[in-house]
Amino acid sequence: MRKIIYLIAVITATTLTTYAFTTLANFNASVNIEVSGDEYVEVEFKDLPTETQEALLGEFAGYEFKSISQNVETKLLKVVVVKEGEEEKTFIQNEEGKFIEQ
Repeated sequence: MRKIIYLIAVITATTLTTYAFTTLANFNASVNIEVSGDEYVEVEFKDLPTETQEALLGEFAGYEFKSISQNVETKLLKVVVVKEGEEEKTFIQNEEGKFIEQ
């Protein structure tokens, strides 16, 4: 009788453990990203690749970066900059990599 109870306990433990590991292996974690109406997500300057950082510093020398956003689909940038004594300017990167003022 003890062997039967022991066997049932082992089978139950094995089944539950297998189910738990299978559930964890098939778990798809989703990340919620807040996308604005124009489908740009704000990014930090330090998180951009080094080449992109250098290109932005060269393109906007003398300006202060207010915000940098990246298009969700195309990965092109939208940059808001300001120069002392001037108004904010918004530039959007085109497919060729050039920045066009909005």
